[in-house]
Amino acid sequence: MPSLLERINKYLHYGGLLKYPRRLFKYFMYAIYPIVIEIWKIPSIKTIEETLLKIKDKKCSIARFGDGEVLYIVDKLNLPFQVYDERLANKLKIILKAELTGMIVGLPDGYRSIEAYERPIQVFWRSQISFTYPRFQKYLNLEKQYWNANITRLYYGFKDQSNSNRFFDLFRTIWEKRDVLLIEGEKSRLGMGNDLFASANGVERILGPAHNAYSRFDDLLNEGLKHDKRKLVLIALGPTAKALSYEFTRNGYQAIDIGNLDLEYEWYLMGAKERVKIEGKYTSEVKGGRNVAEANDVLYNEQIIKKLF
Repeated sequence: MPSLLERINKYLHYGGLLKYPRRLFKYFMYAIYPIVIEIWKIPSIKTIEETLLKIKDKKCSIARFGDGEVLYIVDKLNLPFQVYDERLANKLKIILKAELTGMIVGLPDGYRSIEAYERPIQVFWRSQISFTYPRFQKYLNLEKQYWNANITRLYYGFKDQSNSNRFFDLFRTIWEKRDVLLIEGEKSRLGMGNDLFASANGVERILGPAHNAYSRFDDLLNEGLKHDKRKLVLIALGPTAKALSYEFTRNGYQAIDIGNLDLEYEWYLMGAKERVKIEGKYTSEVKGGRNVAEANDVLYNEQIIKKLF
């Protein structure tokens, strides 16, 4: 049963009666953005391309933090696919400042620059940073070099989408001729029906819960640790993916928190102008996208080696 504070917090963020006050507040936050970043120093963040090349050339892991993880930490906010868990929040705080050999930490591209994005994305990030960053900054090490969390957001929202194909191709070279262990939600189905992983030697899948994956954290980690360390571990499990990437790296694996890359690739392939539901795949950010039909794809089903949900 959610606490009173949790219920109030959820209503403030999502309650229907507050829709228009939230919109006004959003534009107020947008307007004060220049003041906020003057007072609270923004961390150093590399570009998307620099981050992809770092992962490819150094074979390093990455844990990526987006707006959802920021809200999870500073507002203790239940996300649509992960209820607030203090243990997970504390783990995320550790990762943000961690100096772990073989692992980099990604922060949103919106913290680095918003010039490449269409206006709605610019408004979102300016308002989001103004609202959360003064409370989030204390969890960062401003002397640390951060990398770009938007390596999995390569299509939607860019003014110029001409780089999308090059970035997707660069991403695919990371698993080219490698064995891939994919740990994902039971409805995510990354790469199903497209050629995203065509350059890999092969793909094996461990499926976790579509919601509240952290409840099976130990099981997912222990199952993954049974595999050869030469395999590339790709993880798509919301905030839990960051914690898993960290633990796999500590155990000698290269682990990439791959997030929404497959959905972005699907939108890119169809030339979508808006985020749309992808049939057969969990599409959290789209209305109706969390209602997903069963998968009848033969190759996908053959790749599943363990179900933990």
